[in-house]
Amino acid sequence: MEPDKISPEKSFELITQVITQARNRFEENGFIYIFWGILIPITSISQFILLKNEYHDINWYPYFLIPIGGIFTGYYFSKKEKNKHNQISKIVSFTWIVLSLNMMIMGFLFAPALKENLSPIILILLSLGIIVSGASIQSRLLLFSGIFINISAFLCFYLEWIYHPLLMGIVSIIAVLIPGIILMVQHKRK
Repeated sequence: MEPDKISPEKSFELITQVITQARNRFEENGFIYIFWGILIPITSISQFILLKNEYHDINWYPYFLIPIGGIFTGYYFSKKEKNKHNQISKIVSFTWIVLSLNMMIMGFLFAPALKENLSPIILILLSLGIIVSGASIQSRLLLFSGIFINISAFLCFYLEWIYHPLLMGIVSIIAVLIPGIILMVQHKRK
């Protein structure tokens, strides 16, 4: 028995359909970009304020909100979409899970070893997630946002450490929150 052969046109149509489904999922969930685009600046700018006011012993406390945000994100997606996963959305979701776990492990366990390199490394990982998301759904907005975050990460290596959280907050507003709002608006117009 020969396997079914698909014409190039049918194959292209199938690929387009999968990409469109993934794009719709992420645009609809522009909410998650908005959520993280608010949570990251809150934690980062709070740390900056604590550092500037010389609360060095507790400056990292705001980051306890990040694992709570991760739990909320997992819960949100588990309730929202039971059977809407195609291969692209599975790959993007898995990529974000791995990147998020790595960012949290580095932030909570390896911060003393990474010292002033922690923020740039976390920004690099964040940029990879945004770039993969943008490439997978063919969103130039997310692709350019990821590139912007990546460039900011490398600039962060040259900043005085106390300004790293401030930069992270500003970058998250520009490259996570604003694109999330734009994606949600675009989806609602369709």
